[in-house]
Amino acid sequence: MTSTPPRSKRSPIFVVFSTVFLDLVGFGIIIPLVGIYGRHFGASTLELAVLGSIYSLMQFFFSPFWGKLSDRHGRRPIMLMSLCGSVLSYFTFAFASSLWILIVSRAFAGIFAANISTAQAYIADVTKPEDRAKGMGLIGAAFGIGFTLGPPIGGISAAKMGLWAPGVIAGTFCLLNLILAYFRLEESLSPELQAQARAQKSKGVRLAQYETFLRVAKSPALFIAVITTFFATFAFSNLEQVFSLFIQNKFSLDTTEAGYKTGMVLMWSGILGVLVQGGLIRKLVPKYGESKLLIVGLFTQGVAMILFSQSPTYAAFFLTAIPLAFGSGLINPTLSALVSKGAAQHEQGAVIGLKEGMSSLARIFGPLSGLLAFGVKATLPFYIGAITVFFMGFLWLQRARASVSVISS
Repeated sequence: MTSTPPRSKRSPIFVVFSTVFLDLVGFGIIIPLVGIYGRHFGASTLELAVLGSIYSLMQFFFSPFWGKLSDRHGRRPIMLMSLCGSVLSYFTFAFASSLWILIVSRAFAGIFAANISTAQAYIADVTKPEDRAKGMGLIGAAFGIGFTLGPPIGGISAAKMGLWAPGVIAGTFCLLNLILAYFRLEESLSPELQAQARAQKSKGVRLAQYETFLRVAKSPALFIAVITTFFATFAFSNLEQVFSLFIQNKFSLDTTEAGYKTGMVLMWSGILGVLVQGGLIRKLVPKYGESKLLIVGLFTQGVAMILFSQSPTYAAFFLTAIPLAFGSGLINPTLSALVSKGAAQHEQGAVIGLKEGMSSLARIFGPLSGLLAFGVKATLPFYIGAITVFFMGFLWLQRARASVSVISS
């Protein structure tokens, strides 16, 4: 599995940023619509939970596997392979004629969802440790732009052209991305580091998570960062699948109108996320450090989740999105930087793959928790998310105080 990319004078960070950006536009088109598409096909609460979780279940098992392969054979071939799988999954989503085909399309997308972890490993390859959070912030900015452009494209195209349109548009974006990445994306991992990774014994897909987890557990700082990734993602994913349903129920909207209004809020949130992760984080990290910013982000996001649940009007969602985007914009790049800086250079793909796998595991339980809680009370998923991030914030605050005590003693 080798590939020799063409030579380019483009910044490697810019190239991987643009690759992730195009991929996430397609992802942003689809993800806000999954819940209401499932309801369109008559899905029960349990079936909605399966639909919302199957992508992450597959990603949980396969992210460390792809990460390990990228350590051994390079980042470029894995990213190209991931894009191929995404193209097929989006077109399957577009022309799904039943709930189960919809579920199969999301499962297939999850199997090949290696782009983000591989892109983060790519950033780790080409940045110095002190610049790691800045580089990871650009990946976060790609997320923000993707979710700025994607949701309104998905909502408007579904309303104007039909339910098939978002999947086709997302698949076309991904196909364009595949072509551009093939010609523009160079390999970032040296042959020496690939050989060093290949020298390690491996037991395949099933134990890839377990092997990496055991190594991570030996480093307390790295371990708590990975665990925080799980809980922070769990908190947010409580809301991902129910937000469109929350808006739909609150304002008595049909499927297309709910998708459109959800997309507008997410577009605004995405713009704010770009400002934080693409710009503000670059100024804050050198001054305050990743750990302090992570604590602020966790507490800010918790407060924002409570405010979101109490928004009295549609316009109020745009106000409460400000602290939500700010908190999330601090959490994601700082956690990615802490995990990357704590991992050995020849294990960046595997460890970041584990981190993304933990995110995927959280997205299995998060939507299930959110949808079941939504069935009890519409605001309950927001409170579950807030309590979770508050808990992690207090844990990191206690860890910071303990570190200060050790230094001063």
